[in-house]
Amino acid sequence: MIVSVEMVELVRWPSEAERRSAFARAGIARLLLVEEGSPIPEHVGIDEDWVRLPAGADEINARASRLRRVVDDLAETALPHIDAHRVLHRAGMTVPLSSHEAAIIEALLARPGKVVARKELEERAWNGAAPSADAIDAAIYRLRRRLTGLGISIRSVRSRGFSLQLT
Repeated sequence: MIVSVEMVELVRWPSEAERRSAFARAGIARLLLVEEGSPIPEHVGIDEDWVRLPAGADEINARASRLRRVVDDLAETALPHIDAHRVLHRAGMTVPLSSHEAAIIEALLARPGKVVARKELEERAWNGAAPSADAIDAAIYRLRRRLTGLGISIRSVRSRGFSLQLT
């Protein structure tokens, strides 16, 4: 019997690829159950692991428990940072950022878990003059996709702004 490990989702790969993406965007750790005869995923995030099926319940539980410990340790020790070249670093992984993306992430990293107003992000990224009303939304959309696998998620807070979560 497979025991549920808190905040680690079991996802069949590749048949549940969309679930994997949704959990990654939400910052939820994933144990990928690689279906028999399927290739392993090309990229594995720092908050996920995989096991090839068929696998016993003991092995799945052990992998999920180990992943939970790794994610917990990561949340405590691997705070992300942006270098002088606008590259975001976390736990040995890197993501190059545009100047607008770097300004947005810097503002969110300054207050992880807290809501940062849309107006403040616009001020920081475009000096208060975003090219369109949807510029922040488009930049956040791109960032969410680029941060997948880093254990960083950006949540919308309706009518207020955005919040950065570290997992």
